[in-house]
Amino acid sequence: MSIVTLYAKTFGTPLLIALLLWPVLAAFLTLPILALLYHREHRLRLASTIGSYLSVLYVVGLLTFTQYPMPDEPDRYCAVHHLSPQLNPVEFIQDIATGGVSAVMQLLLNIVLFIPLGFLLMRFLRRSMTHAVVVGFLLSLAIELTQLSGFWGIYPCSYRQFDVDDLLTNTLGALVGYGIAKLCDRRWPPKPVDRAEINHRPGIVHRGVTFAIDMIIVTVGYYPLGIAVVWLFHALAKPLPDGTFQLAGAMVHVDSLNTVVTVLGMVSFLVFELWIPATHHGQTLGGMFTHMSMETRERHGWRRAVFYAIRTVIIGGWFLLTLLQKDTHSGLLVIAVAVFALIFKQMPWDYAPGDARTGHDGVSAQSISGSGSGLDCEPDGGQIGDAPQSAPRIAGMTPMSAAAPASADTVQRQEHQ
Repeated sequence: MSIVTLYAKTFGTPLLIALLLWPVLAAFLTLPILALLYHREHRLRLASTIGSYLSVLYVVGLLTFTQYPMPDEPDRYCAVHHLSPQLNPVEFIQDIATGGVSAVMQLLLNIVLFIPLGFLLMRFLRRSMTHAVVVGFLLSLAIELTQLSGFWGIYPCSYRQFDVDDLLTNTLGALVGYGIAKLCDRRWPPKPVDRAEINHRPGIVHRGVTFAIDMIIVTVGYYPLGIAVVWLFHALAKPLPDGTFQLAGAMVHVDSLNTVVTVLGMVSFLVFELWIPATHHGQTLGGMFTHMSMETRERHGWRRAVFYAIRTVIIGGWFLLTLLQKDTHSGLLVIAVAVFALIFKQMPWDYAPGDARTGHDGVSAQSISGSGSGLDCEPDGGQIGDAPQSAPRIAGMTPMSAAAPASADTVQRQEHQ
């Protein structure tokens, strides 16, 4: 019986569940990694996106398949298996002598499993070799101790053997991964980043990551307050036999609490998604973190008001439907906006009229329209959903400021030339 077949027979249903949840959980956990990449590099490259997902997939898989798939029928398994720790650091020599190729393959597998860890620590997190060795050893030790303790008592016995050789081979794997990352640095050195640059032409991925951050902030802004209001209401109000409550001499229905929470949610939304970007040159708090502005064109006066009105109606309508638990309607609205963005390469509110002639990067507003990439994908190390590196910058612009429109005299001279 092969080791794969034996593994599948031993772990059965837990293994199937782990395989199904593995890629989904990894995709969800990739979101904060993308946000950090935007914060650090101001752009997201196709290679970075794929690398981020594969990195999270690796970490989740490493933890999942070394811990979670526990044997079926615990009582029966523990009655038959009695695993004791293997503490001899040179036991692998005997294993190779008796196991041959199979033992060698097991040692190599332990090394290979931790190569991505060392690579990630150096290439993406920019950590030293000492960090790679220490983190590799500590992570391996945590895995071995967890297996030895039956997931810290959750499982009634040790379902995998603690092996000191695993600590050595895993740590060696992290060190090898670090060396591979150093070689990659020589071949593809990290590119410098302009820390003051703000992206005024974000793509769908950049917008999506930023919006997810904003929605977390909006929720944190109102949800705890809503819980406090509900708690105070039940503490102060007197319940009545008909299901209503009496508060300060007034009859209050419990559904009124839902209205209060909905109002708090919309207030939080308007603060973080309207007031803050309108007073900070199109940057929400999420946009400040990912260096993105939602204002893709220069607008003043009524044009800027129209831009924010359209965005607030669409995004605010979706958020209100979500608060009211109208999941079908809110889902359809999300799909409609996503399809619109894929087809027209920008959001509906970007069609609000802009000021004549100039955009935020000094080029014509007409050339900005439709310039974003639909799927935010550029191969060969290109940026994802961002303006070209060669886009001109206006001298004297502060990072949060918008480019000033060209004067009428300047425009006339340019046209004359």
